[in-house]
Amino acid sequence: MSDVSDDDLANNYGPTTPAPPKTKAAAARARKPVAGPSTKPPSKAAAKRAGAGKAAHANANANANAIELDDDSSEGIEFVEKERRGGNDDEDEAEVVATTGPAKGASKKAPARAGSAVNGAPKANGAGKGKARAEHLAVNGDAMEVDHDGEAEPDDEPPDQPAQRAGVRGGSKQPPPRGKSGTNSATAARHARENQRLLRDMERLRAQLDEQLEMNKEMAKHRDRLAASLEELTRLRTTEPEEKLKDERSRHGDVNTRKDSLIQELTGQLSKQSPSNTNQSWTLHFLTREAAEEEKRALRDENTRLKDVIKQHNAVVAAKDQQIAELKQEAELTKKELNAEIERSKQLASRPGSVPHAVTPNGPKAVRGEPSNLPVIKLYEDMTNVLITHVAKEPSADWPGIDEDAVSCVYSYNNPEEHVNFSLQFTLRNQFDRPENAPGKEALPRERLVEKVKYIPKNLELEKPELVERLQFFRDPFMFSRDQMTVFLKTLTDTIAAIFEGDEDAAGGPGGEDEPIMVE
Repeated sequence: MSDVSDDDLANNYGPTTPAPPKTKAAAARARKPVAGPSTKPPSKAAAKRAGAGKAAHANANANANAIELDDDSSEGIEFVEKERRGGNDDEDEAEVVATTGPAKGASKKAPARAGSAVNGAPKANGAGKGKARAEHLAVNGDAMEVDHDGEAEPDDEPPDQPAQRAGVRGGSKQPPPRGKSGTNSATAARHARENQRLLRDMERLRAQLDEQLEMNKEMAKHRDRLAASLEELTRLRTTEPEEKLKDERSRHGDVNTRKDSLIQELTGQLSKQSPSNTNQSWTLHFLTREAAEEEKRALRDENTRLKDVIKQHNAVVAAKDQQIAELKQEAELTKKELNAEIERSKQLASRPGSVPHAVTPNGPKAVRGEPSNLPVIKLYEDMTNVLITHVAKEPSADWPGIDEDAVSCVYSYNNPEEHVNFSLQFTLRNQFDRPENAPGKEALPRERLVEKVKYIPKNLELEKPELVERLQFFRDPFMFSRDQMTVFLKTLTDTIAAIFEGDEDAAGGPGGEDEPIMVE
């Protein structure tokens, strides 16, 4: 048996119009209490009411829900949702129907009960209405059960007497929704659908706009190509063979014009000449093109010959300039040597005691300022051809506390017969080295050190390259033992003499018997 009472079944279905605020009369209505499920079989009136309720529920699902709204203009909008079935698909469409609502400020009747009960039995008129609705919806199908979220159901009562709506699911009841909330939800749904439609239209228009822009770009490119083609056709009105033909015609026309002018000029000159004898033949001497070319060729050859002569004179002048520069350089070098000799003479005159000590280190020390040493110095210079221009003491880089003598010398070669004067400037530096049998890092006194001499040439860049090349090893610095000083002097003398006298064997060559031992 059903656990729902007859009153509940009768009161669950009502009109879909929004319920006005409850009045005192509606709040004071009485309802028969429900004592729960009953074992008594239902009466015929209850069965009729149940059938009427199911028929009304089916009719509410088949038809659209109508909601009457109150606003300032006293007009309502009824949203009717109809179900249309066509083909194999079901499509739901919403229609908006404008209905005229009650006037603003008009009083509304209190909601009437769906059916009154007298001693627990509802009136017969409610059962009759439910039966009629059930018969009306028998064609559409069976009635559906309405839950608490369903729409309000219409009733046969007038729209100004709305009844309470209730949803039945498992015997639970909920209060009927207000009209304003239903209006807001319907308006929001309508706005959402409108926004979706507008968004679809906007996307479609954007796609059309992008397509139109692409078409515009293609049209612009096509327009540029057509413009370029038109410009090319406008510029090239004639073909290449036609242009060549036009040029040839113009050239031949100019040639013919010049020839006609020449013929007219020669004819005028011929007409001015009146021969004294008509029987005498006259020969006209015209200048042909071959003769003009021959004369032009002769002038060109003469011009080339004169250019060659000018080049030869320029070469001679350049050679003379180079010779003058070399002579100037030799004059400057000779002047420097003269100044060096003058300076040395002044030094010897002012300090006569310092030079003999440097020249003859093993001899007795001369007394400074003693005039008897000048002849000795002059004798040494004449015998060796070596002039000592400067003597300096410098600290040793390898042996701290020991001074090394740096002697600036000038070797002079003089040949009066051949008018040859040559001077070689160099420096002889006294250095000290460790003996061969001494340990590598042991400090040694000066007496145990080996004295050596380092030869350093000077101002060789001022000499001629071929002369420097013939100096052999004297063009580079080298080192030899102090006891081989005589061998060094002899080798230097023979090498320079061989340069100017042509005796290349006088120097002995590298590795000879008298060559000094070089220690790099």
